[in-house]
Amino acid sequence: MHSMISRVFSRREGPPASPQGISAVSSELFDGDIQNYYLRIIQDCLRRMLVPSDSIYLRVRRSGTSAQGLTSFAGYVRILKWDPVVMPVLLQNLPVVDARVRKMVDASVILEGTHFSGLWFQANNDAAGSPKSLVGLPCELVHHAGSLVSA
Repeated sequence: MHSMISRVFSRREGPPASPQGISAVSSELFDGDIQNYYLRIIQDCLRRMLVPSDSIYLRVRRSGTSAQGLTSFAGYVRILKWDPVVMPVLLQNLPVVDARVRKMVDASVILEGTHFSGLWFQANNDAAGSPKSLVGLPCELVHHAGSLVSA
């Protein structure tokens, strides 16, 4: 009864204080929050590579569980418009894009309890401006016995 009277006649403004150890604000991140964070990282990396945002469709989804037991997420990139200059460069540099995303994820405190399983790219033949036949020449890798490559 005393606690109820003190709350009613309290001179303090605002909501009543919560008991020790119980917070009114949850610090738990949900899958949607984590997906949005991954999405922003991927968007930033592709923007830095000068990929127009209207040429791609990005999506991040939960992809299962990693070997360490962490929740795993994957990024999905669908090419909507084929730019003959930007898209071949993007596709040639997939390992670089993946490494940049992983570097940002590793640096993030928010994502240290999750696992990034990688990027998945899809380029359909019905994308606007996509080539209808093979473009470019295949190259042949020749290995010469006893040759050294100097850096």
